[in-house]
Amino acid sequence: MKKLSLLIIISITFFLGFSQEIKILKIEELKKVYTKSNDTTYIVNFFASWCGPCMMEIPILNKFQDEHKNTNIQLLYVSVDNPNSTKKLQKVVTKMKMKTPVFLLNESSDFSWLPAIDKRWQGSIPATMIINGNKKVKAFFETPLEKGQLEFYLGKLGL
Repeated sequence: MKKLSLLIIISITFFLGFSQEIKILKIEELKKVYTKSNDTTYIVNFFASWCGPCMMEIPILNKFQDEHKNTNIQLLYVSVDNPNSTKKLQKVVTKMKMKTPVFLLNESSDFSWLPAIDKRWQGSIPATMIINGNKKVKAFFETPLEKGQLEFYLGKLGL
């Protein structure tokens, strides 16, 4: 019985270790997160739980963040899933071991908010934005990123 109790406690602790709160917000609230007056470079990844290429890209981004955790680079995940699907999204966040902030956009399904992120964005996901407000640098990629591409782009952008 003691072994079973200990196993349950360890399992819950492990599960909770990768669980985090998902904040639901509007586009203007999201913009405030990555446009702060600091020297942080934000990597903002737009994804959905139902998107296969997104799920393939997340481990690459997680590894990138682990390798840069003691730098001024911050990875942010932004889900474009239906705002009513937080339980499903929480399962994906836990399964994919997403340790950095995860936000869920609460915007219209007509994607009229896309130009607020980037005027060229057609709505494809995954999509990733690199932004550093102090250095006035912004880049947007409407394609899955592969291993090493973020480092390459950061170098090209002088970040």
